Amino acid sequence: MNIILLSCFAMLLSPPASEKVGANLTIRFEGIDKTGGTVRLAIYNSRADFMVESKAVLYNFRADKNGTLQGAIENLPAGSYGFAVFLDENNNNKLDKNLFGVPTEPYSFSKDPPSKWRLPTWEEVKFEHGQSDKLLVVNLKRWALL
Repeated sequence: MNIILLSCFAMLLSPPASEKVGANLTIRFEGIDKTGGTVRLAIYNSRADFMVESKAVLYNFRADKNGTLQGAIENLPAGSYGFAVFLDENNNNKLDKNLFGVPTEPYSFSKDPPSKWRLPTWEEVKFEHGQSDKLLVVNLKRWALL
């Protein structure tokens, strides 16, 4: 009896299935040069939380084919966002780096930052997401000197 009452109460608090909370954000990842691995995306919604992994919402997309992969974040509320993304080629759940701390796996951000010699700032990568569905194209690149 208690389970039935709790279920009914939860249904009253939940918005109808047809009611959208936000708009969809579709991200097309380009520059995937190897089959396999996982595209790992960490999305942030504030300057204070940017690049603090414990504050990120994490998404994983399987990279089963070369070239392009498309992933979606459904019903993302309107607001300012920024994300960091990388192709985890060996599926070890981390961005691999060399002895100097330079990434050895392809990576990118929600916008191309002006410098590859440092982490970007929130202002350099943030984007606005509104009430309409949005498509972002992100090119994953390997770090190179030139």
